[in-house]
Amino acid sequence: MYIIYDDFYLKHDNGPSHPENAGRLLSIKKSLDGWKLKNRTITEKPREASREQVEWVHDRDYVGKIKSLSEGGTLSFLDPDTGVSQHTFKCARLAAGGGFKGMDLISGSDPGFRKFFALVRPPGHHAFPSYGSGFCIFNNIALCAKYSQKELDLKKIAIIDFDVHHGNGTQDIFYRDNNIFYISFHQYPHYPGTGSFEETGSGKGSGFNLNFPFTAGTGDPDYLISMIEIVLPLMERFEPQLLLVSAGYDSHSLDPLSSLGLTGTSYYKMAFILSCISHIHCRGKMGIFLEGGYEYGATAGGVLETIRGCLDQEDFKDSGSKEAVRDILEIDYGMDSPQITNPGLLSRLKNIFKL
Repeated sequence: MYIIYDDFYLKHDNGPSHPENAGRLLSIKKSLDGWKLKNRTITEKPREASREQVEWVHDRDYVGKIKSLSEGGTLSFLDPDTGVSQHTFKCARLAAGGGFKGMDLISGSDPGFRKFFALVRPPGHHAFPSYGSGFCIFNNIALCAKYSQKELDLKKIAIIDFDVHHGNGTQDIFYRDNNIFYISFHQYPHYPGTGSFEETGSGKGSGFNLNFPFTAGTGDPDYLISMIEIVLPLMERFEPQLLLVSAGYDSHSLDPLSSLGLTGTSYYKMAFILSCISHIHCRGKMGIFLEGGYEYGATAGGVLETIRGCLDQEDFKDSGSKEAVRDILEIDYGMDSPQITNPGLLSRLKNIFKL
């Protein structure tokens, strides 16, 4: 797997005591450098997205505002949580460009590795076309999807988001688009307050937006059963050419900004299922973007488990069905099991999406 990273990402500054800070990446890098599987990764530097490329998703005036605020050199805020400082404009373009570099690396007739993990900041899934919010400046994963369509001729793309917070920016950007299938797992009600199960897209995009608004305390049984019983068959129907993932580790049980119950093993199992989807439909192509995660140890451990789940390729060839995935991951419960926290929600979603 390619790891996309640059020390320049450390320069984005949200101010003292802010949870989205350089320490997040430093902790991940330290864990990755000492990891026994590091020799199965290659670290590559990103390139900056041009201003014209950023404007594929974002309004020109908004991009100009971020540039102007950064050039001002002092810390200012787009909202109470989202800072812009001296290096933010370049960091945000490097974060977007990290996805572009990752896509170039995994594309072509013989790309070597077919997956990348973009260890970037600032994060992106709360960024809208005309404003940033929730620690996010530019929407990295949306820009990557646009780059893949415009430059690499990939039409149908699935985006799966397991950050604890609903990716309201990503949903908004693609809500009327039937070539991008956006799926979000998140705590609800919780910031930003969007992401109900009834939000399924509109116009041509109707039926191409799926939310799993989980209650506080939800653990990995709901995530895994949702992926196996709902996401897998939906991907069979949609047949994406590329899978992109917003990976937020604030869904970990130890994270201070959430109340969900995931563990390191949860991220391994989810990554394995996502890798199966990419193997079946996308020739193995998958790009992962760091979003949230504010407990350093849990976030670093979650990243390593995600990468490990993507590396167990010897099992992917045998995992083309729901039954095979269940057997490999030893999942012996169903949607009506007492282990499931949100059975009514999952049944409702199966009905809505006619599964």
